[in-house]
Amino acid sequence: MSADSFDYIIVGAGSAGCVIAYNILSRGRGTVLLLEAGGSDNNLFIKAPGGMSRVIPTKSWPYMAEPEPYTMNRDMDVLQGRVLGGSSSINGMVYVRGHKADYDAWERDFGATGWNGEEMLRYFRRAENNEAMANEYHGNHGPLFVSENRYRHPLSEAFVRAGQQAGYTYIVDHNGAQMEGVGFYQTTTHKGERASASRTYLKRVRNNPNLKLQLNALVSRVEIENGRATGVTYKVHGREHTATARQEVIVCAGAIGSAKVLQLSGLGPAAVLARAGVEQKAELPVGRNFHDHLHMSVNATIKEPISLYGQDKGLKALRHGIEWTFLRSGVLTSPILEAFAFIDSTGAGRPDVQFHFLPVLDTWDDPDLNQKGQTHGITIKTGHVQPKSRGEVEIRSADPAELPRIRAAYLEDERDVQGQIRAAQLALKFFAQPALAEHVTEIFNPVVAADDLAGLEEYVRRVSRTVYHPVGTCRIGQDPATSVVDPQLRVHGIAGLRVADSSVMPHIPSGNTNAPTIAIAEKASDLICGLQNAVAA
Repeated sequence: MSADSFDYIIVGAGSAGCVIAYNILSRGRGTVLLLEAGGSDNNLFIKAPGGMSRVIPTKSWPYMAEPEPYTMNRDMDVLQGRVLGGSSSINGMVYVRGHKADYDAWERDFGATGWNGEEMLRYFRRAENNEAMANEYHGNHGPLFVSENRYRHPLSEAFVRAGQQAGYTYIVDHNGAQMEGVGFYQTTTHKGERASASRTYLKRVRNNPNLKLQLNALVSRVEIENGRATGVTYKVHGREHTATARQEVIVCAGAIGSAKVLQLSGLGPAAVLARAGVEQKAELPVGRNFHDHLHMSVNATIKEPISLYGQDKGLKALRHGIEWTFLRSGVLTSPILEAFAFIDSTGAGRPDVQFHFLPVLDTWDDPDLNQKGQTHGITIKTGHVQPKSRGEVEIRSADPAELPRIRAAYLEDERDVQGQIRAAQLALKFFAQPALAEHVTEIFNPVVAADDLAGLEEYVRRVSRTVYHPVGTCRIGQDPATSVVDPQLRVHGIAGLRVADSSVMPHIPSGNTNAPTIAIAEKASDLICGLQNAVAA
């Protein structure tokens, strides 16, 4: 292949970019330049599921949402993966699709024709290689490994029993016929290792001669001439390169990164581009419709020193490292987020509250340092998963190295505040059940009762944080005034340019976003290759 000319250029080697590169290459559809702003994923703490907290700070874009009064003027990070595999290389690995009704609403309410629940299920199944489940909801031959956890902490088992005592059904498959209930997550792992998009999809084509993978490539802009995307300009270690795309440029840089790349390329609101000194090529609502999931950590100390506290230090850490290295077993095979609850708190027909249970105190998301000096404890991460607030992402200048402005608008809509309050009340309800109460010494965050609505609102506004699920900034739709891409993921008015990642979601699904992003990329691959009706059942 020519050194600077390719059939397809893919911006971003994360969950979506790796999937699309694999599909184009495995189908023999042409040459691919895959650009990734981060470096290699050859890292022990990426491979070991239990090493997640070690890689998030060092392998992420340090995006920050601006302080706003709705969240007590706090700075809030919105970290996203900056490494081969993207966020799938640093995330919690839990495999959650969302509810069928989420995708039916995409088609019904947002004009995303062909993106309904039945259609998305086909792509979830095609992507999946599930080690335990084989039925009409699951696939067993796809590149993406989905596995049972090899390690379950006794406190996680107590949480699941508490959920049943609170009146919720124990389910083994929240991605199947019933989503509401309690149980243990399946994870995107394989034989005790993280199964990121890089280590599943991209691994299959890494040696394909039609692929050029360029790491540490910071994209400056998509080149657009006479209404067509012709290539991409990017920098590697300060040196600028321009590559030509004979067929298409496909932007897969995530809800923040894709909006940034399009705006740097002259696509977006006129006022935003003018302030940044970028010549406008098309008026589109790029960067609008930003939204995300928020969660809170409801924390309690426990009577016996049986949590995971201290397991990452000294001889215990050495023992766990040896066990994982030689047996791929033990605590390092756990993503720590071991158990779940999905709850429909309003009777709307689909869950609007999600729990992640941790058999350890959550030191990552404690902005007030309330647990300073605390040792053994447990955390229910709880949050409302049907947010109504909408913000925006805007570039600050034409410099691709400058991080964009994020006005997240978290909790701007009163319905989100009420949803978070209900989520907190439900977590307190779980803690009150015998299976957990027998372990708990005290709940220290929040320190108010479940019926203290004013106290809970203060707690919600003080501690709610992103769970790193930003979506929506290049959403699918029919009208260029309200959407960025059409149902074929083609950017309105620009030939040869598509966006395919979480940014195209018109509304966030009811759960984690990695599996839906991979399904979007699978469908995008068919659209790109002209095979949208040729999906295996």
